Amino acid sequence: MKYKLILLLAVIFTASCDQAPDVPSEENWYDVMPRASWAEYEQIDTGQDWFEVYKLTDNTYAIYEPNQWQEAISYLLLGTERAMLVDTLQGVGDLKAVTDKLTQLPIIVMNTHSHYDHVSSNYQYDTVYGLNMPYTANNAKGHTHDEIGGSMTPETIWKNLPDTFSFEFYESKAYEIDKFVADGEIIDLGGREIEVIYIPGHSPDSVILVDKQNRMMMTGDTFYPAPIYLYSDTASFQDFFMSAQIMFSNRNGIDFLLPGHNETMQSVDYLNELRAASLAIINPTTEFTQATGRRSYDFGAFSIIVKDPLDFGLRRGE
Repeated sequence: MKYKLILLLAVIFTASCDQAPDVPSEENWYDVMPRASWAEYEQIDTGQDWFEVYKLTDNTYAIYEPNQWQEAISYLLLGTERAMLVDTLQGVGDLKAVTDKLTQLPIIVMNTHSHYDHVSSNYQYDTVYGLNMPYTANNAKGHTHDEIGGSMTPETIWKNLPDTFSFEFYESKAYEIDKFVADGEIIDLGGREIEVIYIPGHSPDSVILVDKQNRMMMTGDTFYPAPIYLYSDTASFQDFFMSAQIMFSNRNGIDFLLPGHNETMQSVDYLNELRAASLAIINPTTEFTQATGRRSYDFGAFSIIVKDPLDFGLRRGE
């Protein structure tokens, strides 16, 4: 989930959990690191080199994995009574120890979707919310090394693996969903309300989390300023097309988008660009580049990679 240098991906490992790509083809993919935009925020020392933690506001933290090529980001949202952890990353390091240093509030885990790079530390937490759908339930069973081990290899890491980590035994552990949430549900953290809005496309169970009080929208993998992947067997461009309109319609009162990879605190103006991009893709005159089974549409700050031929099938509710 990288910038243009990662557009040339070698999916040399095929994950049966449909959540590839896993391996970058660029030998020096890490040359873009560290990303300058993170220097705008106060970095918090948590004693674990695998994670970088940044204070975005007085009640919002970003927990970033810069040492693996997917550069996943989790967010800790603090209310007065409880906290919400948005996504739990890839299961490397001790995420629970990090969040325990940041807050003593009880933590609710809420995932933007159930791909392994967003849920693999869910098992560490007592309370996990999720959608009531077969796709989510299946991913909650975890993923074996055979399914996802190709995402954690020496080629995908550039420094600072924890001493306890083993490439040979990397997996995503099973977890329990303690409460099902519905589209439009409000989760009250105490003085801070988070709305769950269903926006499938990248996956059948993708959501955005809208925090109007703090003028933020957590977008997961439906938007980040890099290639957006819509070509897996469980992705749907048609769902994404509708979801881009839904996200745009929820932009009022929002200043910043908090994506699930690479960089944080992106301008809400990207929602207009995302909607325009989805419209451009259905225009047969829009240019694209082609690879086997895929098309890539370049929109400057981000691109969208879809199936070739373009698939208009729906995956909502699967």
